[in-house]
Order: sequence, then C-alpha cells, then structure tokens
Amino acid sequence: LRLVKLVKAVRPLLFLVVGVIAALQGVVWVLVLTIVSLYAAGIAATRLIGHGMLLPAGEDMPAEVIEPFATVPTSMFTLFRVMNGTPSVMEAHAIDELMSSSPCFKFGFVFFMVTSSWTLLSIMTAVISDNMISTTQQQYEDLKLQLFEEDRMLQKQSLEALFRRFDTSGDGAVDSQEVELAMQNEEFAQECSVLLRMPRRDIIAVLQTIIESEAHSSGVGMEQFVDVLIDARSLVTERSIMRLNLQLAKLTELVSNSKLAVQRTPNTLKDEPEIEAKAPSGEQQHNGGDSGVPGHLLGDRAGSASTTAAPPSPPEA
Repeated sequence: LRLVKLVKAVRPLLFLVVGVIAALQGVVWVLVLTIVSLYAAGIAATRLIGHGMLLPAGEDMPAEVIEPFATVPTSMFTLFRVMNGTPSVMEAHAIDELMSSSPCFKFGFVFFMVTSSWTLLSIMTAVISDNMISTTQQQYEDLKLQLFEEDRMLQKQSLEALFRRFDTSGDGAVDSQEVELAMQNEEFAQECSVLLRMPRRDIIAVLQTIIESEAHSSGVGMEQFVDVLIDARSLVTERSIMRLNLQLAKLTELVSNSKLAVQRTPNTLKDEPEIEAKAPSGEQQHNGGDSGVPGHLLGDRAGSASTTAAPPSPPEA
C-alpha cells in the first residue's frame, strides 16, 4: 500500500506505470506472433536436425550437437536464446558444427535471424514504445485540462500587471506612443517576449492593430488588452473560428439595421412638408379661413367691397 501511495504521489512515476500497463495490453498479439513463429521454427528444427532428415548421409553427429534440437520444446528454447543473442556454450558449439558440416544450415540460420531477431523484436519494441508514448501523452493532456483554468487566471494576472507597466499615463488606456516608448526598453521587451512567448515585432504589431482600429482609436483598455494577448500566440482552432463567425454575424446584423434606418430617414423628411402644405388649404376649403365665414359668402363680400371702393366717374361737359 505504501508503494501504491508513493506511485500516486509522484505524478511522473504514475504516468510511467500507466504507460507500461497500456503497452503490455498492446504487446499481447506480438507475443502470440512470436510464440507461433518459434513453434513453427522449433518443429522444423526438430524434424530436420533432431531426427536427422537434413544431416549428411553416412556421417554420425555427436550427441551434444543433436541434443539442443531433440524435441520441439527444446528446439523452441534453443532458438529463443539464439534470437536474443544469448546461446549457451553447448548450443553455440552445436550450431557451429551444423553450419560447418552442411552449408545449407547457414542459409537457414540467416533466415531465422532476420525474421526473428530483426523483425519480431523490432515490432515488439515499436509497439511497446508507441503505446507508452500515446498513453503518456493522453495523461499529460488530461492534466493540462485540469490545470487550464488555474493557468489562465495566473496568466490574466500577469497580463494585467503588464498593462499597468505599459500605461505610463495612468488613464486606463494604452496608445501607440506608450507602446513604442515601452518596447524601446530592451529589458522590458525581453520580459514581454518571455511572458507572451512571442517575438517583440509580433507584440508591437498586435498592439498597434487593436489600438489603430476604429473601436479603439483613443487607446486599448485593460480588458481588451488581456483578451487579445492571452490568446494571441494560440493557433487557429475550431473555437476561435466559431467566435469569429459570431462576431461577423453580429456585425452584419448591425450594418443591415443601419441601412434600413438610413433608407427610412429621407422618406420621412419628404412626407413631413407635404403634410404641412396640405393642412392650410384643407382648412380654408372647409372652414373659410381663420374668420369662420363660409367660402361663398366671402366671394359676395369681396364683390361688394370692390364696388363700394370704386371712385365716382367725372361729370360730362
């Protein structure tokens, strides 16, 4: 139990143990392939050497040469030790005697070494290494997800402190002059590059872009400063593309609403004078002007007034 607690407490050791367990699960079929190959080679060695089918006729082989290949299990174990490069003295002497007595054994030995030692052991090593690497990588990814929020909060605090150092005027906004003045300091520029993991020219380009935009012509605030720089070094992801599409959709809707408002404004301005011009004529037609007298009476009064006001004609001589 203490060993288990120790393994769980030391995270790199835990990753290694989990990787080994995962690798063993993937190595099962490689082991099956190795056993089948050794079994087939053991049967062939027992029939050809142990039973003397391939030995030269009329030549008696010593017992110590035949003994390593007398039975199938013995042949499999002998070939397994030869495959790993650890044969005993007796097994090495038997193989040397066989190859010296018959040249065909040399080709068989070369074929067995290529298929077993070079191929099977290489496949087994590759499978174990690949499984351990993939499992360890998955463990690190899970750990990274668990510590993501904590790391992001620490990075935000660092960026807020960096913003205060940029904002030399203390007005809560960083403009182009403050950026250029701050980045002229080599030590400060190096600190920014280490914190943001970006070259100095990229940092200046990003800050100048957000400052010179229309929305931030007077300077960039702390919130926008932190939001932009915290993801500035990240690669393009599906989440960033979705955020960009959402912002484009909002901008398109805002432009459409602005166009509709502009199209409605001239029509409204044209209709108002017509309404004001039509109102007095209608009132005069129905009410006879401001005097309250009907229209036909106004005509009679105008005629009588003109007759009364005419001067008398001079007398004839």
